[in-house]
Order: sequence, then structure tokens, then C-alpha cells
Amino acid sequence: MNNAKNTIQTVFTAKLFKIKNIELPLPNGKTKTYELIDIQNAITVLPVDSEGIVYFVEQYRIGADKPLLELPAGKIEQDEDPLEAARRELREEIGMDATEIKPLGNFYMSPGYTNEYMFCFLATGLYQAPLDPDADEFINVKKIHANQVKELIESGKMDDSKTLAVFMLAQKHLQ
Repeated sequence: MNNAKNTIQTVFTAKLFKIKNIELPLPNGKTKTYELIDIQNAITVLPVDSEGIVYFVEQYRIGADKPLLELPAGKIEQDEDPLEAARRELREEIGMDATEIKPLGNFYMSPGYTNEYMFCFLATGLYQAPLDPDADEFINVKKIHANQVKELIESGKMDDSKTLAVFMLAQKHLQ
């Protein structure tokens, strides 16, 4: 499809995202108006210690209307590098930093309607380095051995998409 955009109109602005109507030409000469949720990119980090313990966060998610077990994650602030965001989120959410943070890969969260792009990292060599959490975040840290994570995924007890994707990307590092 031709990437030439005819019109872009912001139809709604919220604290965390904008909704835009984007009119694009189709191969048949017609045009289609797409609705796009324009949102900041984000990071997800898989923190694992020397004994194979993975640090998760459990927090309420409005879209699921329940608490979810997830890896530490968050939005990349303006002018922030993804690696810096990964370190900040580790410190805010689990009170740890890492001597080594490796990129695992990146992916679009749901490209049919949002431009959110996720940067994924593996964090090892964990050490205490807490930062104050966001004022509106109420997080419980959960420690689970990497060998037990597959069981949680297969049983449906772990159903956060970014967490599932990052575990797939990290498989060769967890064996």
C-alpha cells in the first residue's frame, strides 16, 4: 500500500494517547479512513537472578478488569532511550537494577489499531536500587522460578500479551 497520507485528524486527546483518523489511498484508487491509537512506545524487562528467579509485578489492569501477573514494563518518556526506560522501570517497579541488560527484540503491540512499539530486554546481575514508584501504581512483586513460568502460561494463569511475547524471545537465555 502507498504510504502517502492524505489527511490526519486528531479526534480525541487523552492523558496517555491520542485517537487519530488517518485517510490513506487504497490500491484500487479509493481511500480508507483508519482509526489509530497514537501512544508512546514502551519497554518490557525480564529480570532474572542468578538462581533463575524471575521478578514479576501483579497489578490491576482496567482492560482485563482484574490483577495481571506481568513483567516490569512501562512507557518510554519523551527524550528517554529504551534502555534508560528499562532501568527506570526496574527500579520503580521491583526496586532493582541490573549489571547487564540485553535487548531481546522488539514488536508492535497491536498494529491493527495502535502504533505502540515494545522494546524487550533481559536483565541479569540484579541488585537493590529502588526508586519511588509512580503515585498511581499499586504493585505487588512476585518471585517465580523460570521453570515454573511455562506451567503458569500453559494453565492460562499468565495472560498478559507482552509478558508472553518476552518469554518467547528469552527462551534461549533461560535454559
